[in-house]
Amino acid sequence: MNGKSIITNESLMRATAVRIKNEFGNLSALRGATKNLEGLAPKMRHETLRAKLESKSANELLHSNASATIANRLRRIGFTDEVIQSATTGGTTLEGRFDSKKRRLERLIGRNELLPVRYLDGGQAAAKAVARVVVNSASGSLLGYGTGSMISPSLIMTNNHVLSSKDIAGASVVEFNYQLGLSGVELRRVTFKLRPDLFFATSPQDELDTTIVAVSAEPNTSVNGLADFGFNSLSADRNEILAGESVTIIQHPSGNLKQIALRENQVLRLPNTGDRFLYYETDTTPGSSGSPVFNDQWEVVALHHSGFPETDEQGRILTPDGQIWQEEMGDERIHWIANEGVRVTAIRDFLSNLPQLNSAQGTIRDQALRLDRSPQSPVADEGKGTGVPRVTVQTSEPHRPTQTSALGTAVWNIPLTVSVTIGEPAILGIPPTVDPTLDASSSAMAILDKEPTEGDFETAKRMIAEAQGRPYFDETKDQTDREAYYQTIDSAMSPMKMFEVLNNLLASSHLRKLAYRPSTYLYPWVDLQPNGKIMSIYSNRIFSPLELIERDQEISRLRRERITQFRASESAISPMLESAFMESLEAQLPYNCEHVVPQSWFRKKAPMRGDLHHLFACESGCNSFRSNTPYFDFTDFNEAIRSDCGKSETNKFEPNAGKGTVARATLYFLLRYPGEINATSKEYTADRLNVLFAWHKDFLVTEYERHRNQAIFAAQGNRNPLIDHPEWLDKIDFARGLG
Repeated sequence: MNGKSIITNESLMRATAVRIKNEFGNLSALRGATKNLEGLAPKMRHETLRAKLESKSANELLHSNASATIANRLRRIGFTDEVIQSATTGGTTLEGRFDSKKRRLERLIGRNELLPVRYLDGGQAAAKAVARVVVNSASGSLLGYGTGSMISPSLIMTNNHVLSSKDIAGASVVEFNYQLGLSGVELRRVTFKLRPDLFFATSPQDELDTTIVAVSAEPNTSVNGLADFGFNSLSADRNEILAGESVTIIQHPSGNLKQIALRENQVLRLPNTGDRFLYYETDTTPGSSGSPVFNDQWEVVALHHSGFPETDEQGRILTPDGQIWQEEMGDERIHWIANEGVRVTAIRDFLSNLPQLNSAQGTIRDQALRLDRSPQSPVADEGKGTGVPRVTVQTSEPHRPTQTSALGTAVWNIPLTVSVTIGEPAILGIPPTVDPTLDASSSAMAILDKEPTEGDFETAKRMIAEAQGRPYFDETKDQTDREAYYQTIDSAMSPMKMFEVLNNLLASSHLRKLAYRPSTYLYPWVDLQPNGKIMSIYSNRIFSPLELIERDQEISRLRRERITQFRASESAISPMLESAFMESLEAQLPYNCEHVVPQSWFRKKAPMRGDLHHLFACESGCNSFRSNTPYFDFTDFNEAIRSDCGKSETNKFEPNAGKGTVARATLYFLLRYPGEINATSKEYTADRLNVLFAWHKDFLVTEYERHRNQAIFAAQGNRNPLIDHPEWLDKIDFARGLG
């Protein structure tokens, strides 16, 4: 046996044999007959499992699935009820729409091998996240190779028999880009250390044979960071695959360059709801252990972990010519019947039920469970079953000036929206960019158009110099502005009425709805501390404005580059793919800015997305650490969790700093946008408001907040009432903001 090949050994074969006995109810299934396989005669001896299954055509395999299972799968990948009814009942409602020589179900699942070109784009993205696992002993000697796939921004998944312990994982590394490029030249490998000290979970060979371990974010050399390789999330559900469908494996066979076993690999047996394993044909070799198994939507449906060997009645492994296999013959002499993978649904259950995780580990685990990537489904055109979405392109017509404000800003719509400001600008020489329509459903083209340009960043850098001689906070002017702003407010009115009146005031005075551009609107002036620096909202880390602007400038460059590449691909024709792409892009390349109310809660809609009252400078690490979790007050907060960001557990986050500030910003959001932050139980509930009330009372308004409020008033036109009048907390029925 090759000393550097670790995928299989005799103990693994024995464990596999025991599991197969449990799955099929008869150990002789390894060689032939089994009484439990659907549609096969019982006790058919002297035939291998593969031979028996190959006696069925692809279409027969597909139709061996129960009708309800077929319906669930087709619904999962986006087909209409009309198509599903025809496929499952043999009706004639679609007669003439498909090749009459093909059975409907076979045609729908795609056994005619015709796929949209976007399939290749999805495969390229999926392959980037697959790496070679170089397995070393604690002393540093090479033990062998495996394959792994990133399943979240920080976790990689492989087999337990590849990485069986923390010690081995800590000595091992993963290598991305170990493959040939288009020119046929090997790409430059990018190597990352594993961090089992941060997260390590494993299930033994005779159970799920799965290991999930954290990866260092920094490479061993000064090249691509881990985020550049993306991840293949564990998003598949129990309708992930049918018997007879194709699967694809991306792997490092025998530890060699990355390869793909593309589609000509059928699922041989449909798993029952509770089954933990999937059986399929495909070409794998030692080193392929830990490879992701994909369906045609590029969802990971299984973790490949072992071959399915032919054995005799005593359970001894056989060679292709019927001899008893000996270990010294090597893995290549085993007669493999099929392959076995651990279903993603079982892996998700394993992750969900891990015991004794600390808060940091729980957060890392939860990130892997909640980062679901939408399936790349066929999209029907108004129920016609074409699988091709309709694309609508809309252009604006030239108009005369449509609005003129008291600040002297006139706006023309002339295919582009152009703002011309006469007189004193709102923010240090920069007229606000009005962005009333951009949201999570906007196209990549629209989002690219809203991304800041190099010119915007250069202007932002000039704004830093302009801020040097400007008074930080003009208390006299602010008092005059406050009195004028709230002149119609009677604090003696009922809390319910107070909420209603303030909501109307904040909305009607929000005259300028800004695009989400923190480098332009936040860092140069609004978020400055009295010393001219920027303090991260959760950690109190200090940055210069120029430092954050230059960081975001590089992020913006990468974002524009990737959006442009995406627009040039055929994938851009699919709204579902486009949405998934944009979600992934923002997760990988976020700006160093925190939305106190997470963007996912309001679906990234304007004007919430660019509302400066709840935007704060925050390094991306703390931003990711908080994720989209509501605030909470822990009784044991002094327990250190992650650097200076704060403490996080499931659906609970307490920042290390900025508590009064973020509480007032969140309460402003409730007043301004009622009903936007309690769409699910994972957002704010009435009892959680008490945390915000307590922080508001315990942490008094600072000069920094008053400066922000004054600057945002100049930029947007509205104010935060709890900064201007902290005593109004008990006079406002904030629960009305929950909808």
